[in-house]
Order: sequence, then C-alpha cells, then structure tokens
Amino acid sequence: MMIDTRELLVLRAVIEKGTVTAAASTLNVSQPAVSRTLQQIEQRLGIVLFHREKQRIFPTREAEMLYGEIMQAVSAVDAVSRRASDIKAGRTGALRIASIAAFANSILPRAVARLQSRKPGVEIVIETLTARDVAQRVASFRSDIGLLIETAAVSGIVIEDLCTSQFGCVVSKDHRLAGAGSVSVADVARERLICLNRDLPLGALAHRLFAEQDRLLRPAAEVTQSSVACALVEARAGIALLDKLSILYGPTSQGLDFVPLLPDERIVGRLVLAAGAQPTAASREFCGELRGLIEEIAETIPGFGLVQASR
Repeated sequence: MMIDTRELLVLRAVIEKGTVTAAASTLNVSQPAVSRTLQQIEQRLGIVLFHREKQRIFPTREAEMLYGEIMQAVSAVDAVSRRASDIKAGRTGALRIASIAAFANSILPRAVARLQSRKPGVEIVIETLTARDVAQRVASFRSDIGLLIETAAVSGIVIEDLCTSQFGCVVSKDHRLAGAGSVSVADVARERLICLNRDLPLGALAHRLFAEQDRLLRPAAEVTQSSVACALVEARAGIALLDKLSILYGPTSQGLDFVPLLPDERIVGRLVLAAGAQPTAASREFCGELRGLIEEIAETIPGFGLVQASR
C-alpha cells in the first residue's frame, strides 16, 4: 500500500486546487494522468478519497484525515531537495531555526543580526511555530535549532536550558499598577485579564496560579501569541498575564510596563537540538551569539536570567 512521492504531490495538488485541471496545470502534467493517478491510489488504499460535483472535486473525510500526513511527507521531501540544492551551490552554512513567537519577537532577531555581522554569508530561515511543532521540526532534521519555553513531549531531541523569565502582568505605562514592585492574584483579579490559551505553557501557568488562590481565571480575551496580548494591552483592552520575555524588544514594548506576579514563578526558555546529530558550524556560532546576548540582557533587565550551559 505504499504511496510514492509523485502520488503525494498529486494528492496535495488536487486537495488544494479543487479541480483536476488546476492540479494538472500546477504539476505540469495532463488531466488524464492526474485522474489515472487518483484512481490508482484509491484502488491501492481501498479508500474513496474524492467525490465530484460538476467541474469540481472535493476531498472526502478520509482524504482530510490524511492531509496532515501528506503535507508532512511532502515537506520532508522538499526539505531534502532544498538541502541538496544548498550543498550543490556551496551554501552549507545555511541555518534553519524553528521558534515560538515569544523568542521570534524578542531575542531571536538580535541574535541573528549578530551572527550575520560576523558571518555575512550565512543564510538563515526562520519559522515561527508552536512549541510542539518546533520540537518536531528539529527531531525530523527540518530545522537545525529550535527555541521554545518549557518542554515538548517529542522523541529524538536534546533540550538545553537557556534562560529564565519571570512571570507577571504586562500593563500600559499609565495603568494604576505600572511601576508597582509586585502584585498578587488578588490585586489583579478584578482587572480585564488577557492571557494565552490554557493549552500553552503561559496560559496553563496563569490558570494554575489563580486556582492555587481559590480563584477562577475568566479571561476577558484569550490569545495564542504573546505579541497579540501585548497589542491588546497597548490598546487598553486589559492587562496581560505573560512573562518578561514577551515584552523584550517587541514593537509595542516601549509603551508597556512589566509587574512581577507573586508568588514568584520563572519560565524556562530552552534550546532544542536533534539527538545524536553533530551541530553545524553555523549552529554552534549562532548558539554562542544567542547565549552572549542573553547574558548581556540578564545583567541589565530584572526578571530575566541566563542558564549557564552544562559542560
């Protein structure tokens, strides 16, 4: 029941384009060739993958269930092709970084700039993903380095502690809590609260801290990225329950203030590498620049710290 790469490309094209004609044009093959390939796949799998209405073709529920795996397989093939092209062109210094948004919106751009100033020829590809997707991309060798907070239950990776970031409240500079040394759950319970989805580490932590004080957290707004939460704070939609990393260097950070929430909680930022893989020269140099930058930030900004690399 094997499906080869050509057939995967046909399936993806038909699902995304919605017609055999458009799929054939995208793949630069004939319409009969696409139709024949679809029939062969369905016969081999014993599953009906498409139903037709007039001139369009629609994926069945079974095809939709396979779509995620199809995309992963095609992405893996694309990654091999890109890597081979890099090697052929002598671009072996290319560095692929997968990162959660909190790092991508704060420290990552500055670390990249430092690396490029020292190594102008290094090509860099950055993808902003969820923590689990970050870990999976590194595990499958589609990214050289991953950046996330807390951890991800994915095999085939090595996780190194990189930094610690204090949890607290992000408020506008003219808010009544701005400048406070710290606040408690009781102090903020009546505010319009903005937090991350409870399936994300910071969202789960916010709900836990409230529960420990016998309070139910009812967010006025729930988001999936810290940058969106900060934008809502800037717009005076409420105050956000985030960590210090979330407001470092962000586009709206100049108009915001961070107030630690008691009891003190620290989020751990982590570096993800593929288990058993030898890091590239570009990866090693980038990690050095990143740690150096974090060390500098930790010396000047309270609530943010470097975790020393293990020897």
